[in-house]
Amino acid sequence: MSPLPADGITLHGGCDCSGVQYKIDIPSLSSRPIAFIDEKTGEESRYPQSFLDHCNKCRRVSGAIIQAWLTVPQDWVEWTQMQNSGKPITGSTQDLIQLPKDGEPASMAVTNYVSSPGIVRSFCGRCGTNLSFVNLERDMGGDGKVATVDIVLGSLDGESFDAEGVRPDRHLYWDSGVGWVMRLVTEGDGGLSEGGNVPRHPDGERNVLVF
Repeated sequence: MSPLPADGITLHGGCDCSGVQYKIDIPSLSSRPIAFIDEKTGEESRYPQSFLDHCNKCRRVSGAIIQAWLTVPQDWVEWTQMQNSGKPITGSTQDLIQLPKDGEPASMAVTNYVSSPGIVRSFCGRCGTNLSFVNLERDMGGDGKVATVDIVLGSLDGESFDAEGVRPDRHLYWDSGVGWVMRLVTEGDGGLSEGGNVPRHPDGERNVLVF
């Protein structure tokens, strides 16, 4: 992703109804673990990682034409959920992704969906906001690996979403991409129409053109 400030920064986000909220405490650069080393340049790339995801499963589950993620170590994230009683409870990512026992009524705002074996996607069960993704085999740490969680980039609060260095800097699952979506993200909306840019309208209007 584009470089974050070297100093620590805190990002905030959550669902639309505020039933599930989170904060991400990103430490200073020297304390951020290495995510991977570029095979060509040998350059270290550190967490957090932000990317666009062309995976068909993620597209369908999110209902968006393309998904965007922010991958961070799990121990950077604190989740706060509203209980059915109306009281908030704070916990870790591992607390968030706990699956209820068969027949056990949900007591928290979050709903977890096992979309594939070992894949847990978390949503707000009240407003439906897509929040996170954890691969239980890959992302839980151990053997020197960092336990991570993919957080839906669009669930960040506005100020955090616009923070320096948060925007994606790479595409994943490019081979799975849909042609017109790939053109949109590489060429802009001019890639959608042979006649140039498609019409643009201001907020709340469909019969008024910006230009």
